[in-house]
Amino acid sequence: MDPTLDYISRYLLEEEIDELNINSYKDEAALQDIEKPFYEILGQKYPPAPNEQLLTSNKSDLSSSSSSTSTTSNNNMLAESLPVMEYCRGIEEGMKFLPNINKLVANFKENIVSADPSEVKYANSARFKFAEKDDLGMMFPSRSKKYTSDKDLDILEGRNSKISMIDSEEPVGDDVYDEALLDCGDHRLKGEIWSLRETLQLEASSGVPKKIQGDHHELCTLLIRCSEAVAIYDQQRAQELLNNIRKQSSPSGNGIQRLAYVLADALEARLAGDGREYFRRHIAKLVKSPDIYFLKSHHMLIRAAPFTRVYYCFSNRNILNVARNASKVHIIDLGIKFGFQWPSLIQAISKREGVPPKLRITGIGFPEPGFRPAKRIEGVGQRLLEYARSFNVPFEYKGIASQWESIRIEELTINDDEVVIVNCLFGLREVQDETFAIDSPRDQVLKLIRQIKPQIFIQAEANRSYSSFFLVRFRQVLSTYAAIYDIVDSTIPRKDKDRKLLENVYFVPDIINSIACEGSDLKEKPETLKQWQRRNLRACFEQLPVNPDIVKECKKLVRDGYDDRYFIQEDDNWLLQGWKGRVLAGVTAWKPRLDEGC
Repeated sequence: MDPTLDYISRYLLEEEIDELNINSYKDEAALQDIEKPFYEILGQKYPPAPNEQLLTSNKSDLSSSSSSTSTTSNNNMLAESLPVMEYCRGIEEGMKFLPNINKLVANFKENIVSADPSEVKYANSARFKFAEKDDLGMMFPSRSKKYTSDKDLDILEGRNSKISMIDSEEPVGDDVYDEALLDCGDHRLKGEIWSLRETLQLEASSGVPKKIQGDHHELCTLLIRCSEAVAIYDQQRAQELLNNIRKQSSPSGNGIQRLAYVLADALEARLAGDGREYFRRHIAKLVKSPDIYFLKSHHMLIRAAPFTRVYYCFSNRNILNVARNASKVHIIDLGIKFGFQWPSLIQAISKREGVPPKLRITGIGFPEPGFRPAKRIEGVGQRLLEYARSFNVPFEYKGIASQWESIRIEELTINDDEVVIVNCLFGLREVQDETFAIDSPRDQVLKLIRQIKPQIFIQAEANRSYSSFFLVRFRQVLSTYAAIYDIVDSTIPRKDKDRKLLENVYFVPDIINSIACEGSDLKEKPETLKQWQRRNLRACFEQLPVNPDIVKECKKLVRDGYDDRYFIQEDDNWLLQGWKGRVLAGVTAWKPRLDEGC
């Protein structure tokens, strides 16, 4: 049995035993038999049972005068025994905390029961609510919003109930994972990419409006003005601008209309002071979502854009080159998430001549809310173990759910006879920097990587930076995601269900957090590639040159089937990727310097 469930079961059993023990001390018949002779000796009348006494006292309170009540209460006080007095006093004290039943207000439509009618009224008029489910079963914000209390959020996260939640997630077939994760042939993926492009052409020829430039300029102006009003908490002005944005935005429109829809929600949450809870609710729903949603969004991402495939190709080819003659390979994956990268590496290792090396993967991630913070990380290990067995690759896995700066090298179990690789794709931006702590957690993680002394440290990062000042940060987010939503709108049909899922999994959380939250609630603090380069050099890392063969392979991957507006190039030891001439992200490799000064 799961230790958490075992603990809960014992907890509940202890409560039941305590209740039985308490009741055993209150055998009213035995108590009466013992007390009655003493009352007769004293010449006093035996008092009624506690429940009868309560009914009698309630009636007397309604009918008798204050003087007679005080006299009666004094006589009763002399007559009552100590156990009965304590029992009645406990009930009286407990009743003080219960609302008068006549004042309770119930709203069955909204599923609300409250002693204060204003609470029901507020619940009906509040701004934020979440739709029950869309056609994919995923939770998305609806147009009319309603705030949810912290208690509701705790229920979503599984923290407010002693009853264990049953995992209702449906099993996902191996063929679905294989289709999304394994290298099943370029021809198949090319066919899927061309199918998307043909659907886009049919959508364009069917008369779907494509007025992006005009919408872009007008909506961006409205969004910037609204952010300025929100920054100074001008409620009236901000609400007027939000209403105008709502009229022109749409969750199913073109790229800028979809982006404006999400930004409007985030601005409204910030204006109402509910940004932190709004973001937490979105994350809670993602955490509770089945793995199939993330597989679908990942599969859509690799069909629409080459970015993820290039990162995996760059990383896996470098790992295979470093571990060419190794008998044991240990990969420490910082930010493993769902482990989408590793099935293709396991497949490639199995094709190596001779006996495949023993592969160890230590998957590190941030703890998730709920009773099992490492549930998904542990699930990744089980899935990867199945793949390794199917390809006859010796495999070992360890999952760690913790804040990265608190991890110690002893937890990683580094052995001298293995080739160690550290892999981190877009994970370090979620570690706090020096703006949140004097001793930067980000630098502490880099220090840990140096202590590991890996043969190679592979790092991929987005080429963007968010300011600590809200107005500057809003413009940065708007500019970044305008380009990203333009990519999605140019490569995926608008009516595709997986497009909506892709946006809500990969883009919406960062937008909500960056706009609606502030200070320590900001989850990500990205830096530009130049800023990362300077930080890593200060941390005594040496940047490795990009292998020309890997560059050729990645360029061929981009040319075969993807939109010709994508580009890939090597510059200053970074392999850069972008769209329409704008560099959006890059990947590079490092190794620790062993100089005396380090």
